[in-house]
Amino acid sequence: MFKLAQGLGASRFEADEAYLGALAAFRRKDLKTALAQIDVAIARHPGHAEYHATLAWFQLEGEDRSGARAGFDRALAINPYEMLANYGLGMLAYKDKDWEAAGGYFLNAMAAQPDRPETMYYLSLVRHRQGDNERALHWMGKAYEAFAEADDKREKQCRAWMREFAKLADGGRTRV
Repeated sequence: MFKLAQGLGASRFEADEAYLGALAAFRRKDLKTALAQIDVAIARHPGHAEYHATLAWFQLEGEDRSGARAGFDRALAINPYEMLANYGLGMLAYKDKDWEAAGGYFLNAMAAQPDRPETMYYLSLVRHRQGDNERALHWMGKAYEAFAEADDKREKQCRAWMREFAKLADGGRTRV
């Protein structure tokens, strides 16, 4: 029994090491190495949803939309609350202008990780596209606060959108 547990532990450790290597390669913009490393992680621990979602994200960055969609779906089959998979499918739906699906995926991503400003930002844009500028303003305000707290330059984009949404929400009567 000890050997079995030892083997499973080593496999998971190897998977985590490969995963970290994949992330490091991705940060260096070495997509080929990132993909190879995440493949190793998945081979060592195929039931880990985050690895599949990460592979899908790498594929999305490499413009492989169908591969990305399949990877995100695999991740959600393992764990329906996998944040990156929901966010990634939200991005795909957003790019396809499927506002309803995008909103649902972004809400699921927020349920998994409620403090991600990127998710709030895109949920805000979805609400705007759906014509609900009051909700768009609400979510963009939340994104703005989170970006500002992190000293992230994207807070400026949020501020510009907030001005626009405020005007639209009250029928153009607001002067900002």
